[in-house]
Amino acid sequence: MVHNSVLFVNATLIIMCITPAKGVFGMKKQYPCADATRSALLDAVLQLSREKDYDAVTVRQICRRAGVSNGAFYHHYASKDQLVLQAFLDFDRVITPDLVRQCEELSPMESLYFIFREYLEYIQQVVGRAMPSYYRVLLKGESREYRSPARPLLQAMRHHCVRCQQAGLLTGDYTAEELMELFWRFLRGLLFDWCLCGCEGTLWPKAQRDLRYWMRGLAPA
Repeated sequence: MVHNSVLFVNATLIIMCITPAKGVFGMKKQYPCADATRSALLDAVLQLSREKDYDAVTVRQICRRAGVSNGAFYHHYASKDQLVLQAFLDFDRVITPDLVRQCEELSPMESLYFIFREYLEYIQQVVGRAMPSYYRVLLKGESREYRSPARPLLQAMRHHCVRCQQAGLLTGDYTAEELMELFWRFLRGLLFDWCLCGCEGTLWPKAQRDLRYWMRGLAPA
């Protein structure tokens, strides 16, 4: 189950959305908090992408849903596509300090399964039918940041691949980076197939079953 701290992070940011600044005559002037503005825009594009075809979503509609001006939008993002790419990179927030601590208390293999389950349940519950819009933008080839090994999700996967190798559960024929890439391709393929099927069905049960077959093939000889 996705942690409450993840699901309600946007609400917290919105509550904190006013930052005082000095105005004329020494009076306090109110400016929207940048984090809250970005968070509202990210939520808005996901909501609208779940409701209608991505191509039909406009910047004006996103701003209206987020309750911000067009100027505020372009202060943070150059285009609707850039906003969508950031929205999906932002899914790494599921890798919270609390989740990291929980993983360390699990066995190496259980920790990998735990990360996969948390990520996929987050996609299922929070993103849903907005997922195809991400792949549509990604296929334009405008960003490779989703593959950056610095992403918290990929760092967590690599760390627990190392733990599995040290415990003799995964083959040493691959480096931890190569194993991480294999699992990341597995997740991307699973999500892409889910999009092709209209985002129907529950992600984790199928992923868990398929992962068992993958793990057998990656076990030491």
